[in-house]
Parts: sequence; structure tokens; C-alpha cells
Amino acid sequence: MNIKTEFTRPECERFREVCNFTEEERKVFDLRVQARSLVEIQQELHMSESTVNRRIRNIKKKIYKVM
Repeated sequence: MNIKTEFTRPECERFREVCNFTEEERKVFDLRVQARSLVEIQQELHMSESTVNRRIRNIKKKIYKVM
């Protein structure tokens, strides 16, 4: 699943409403759907690569649950 290219704007809004993202997950999700790279997300949110990757894994799990 590619968060940044696979979903429409209405789908992304639905995920924001029903996936119960944490605050950090929501920030990562919002940047990712704007087609930001992992490096850009790391720099903007002051997170390590492993933290960003972990947040993305959790986001994907939550999206799969509601699909």
C-alpha cells in the first residue's frame, strides 16, 4: 500500500475520522498523503528514520482494519 499515491482525498478524510490515529501518526499520515518523502517527514517532525517507519507501519495496520 502506498499511502501517498493510492488514496483519494475523500478516502484520506475517512481514514482520519475512523482510524483513531495518534497525534504523531496523524502528522505522519498528513505529510505522507502530501507526497512528502520519508526524509522530509523525519526533518519536519524531528523523528528518526525508524520512528517514521514504525508510525507508517501502524498507520497501514489501522487503514487495513477499516477497509
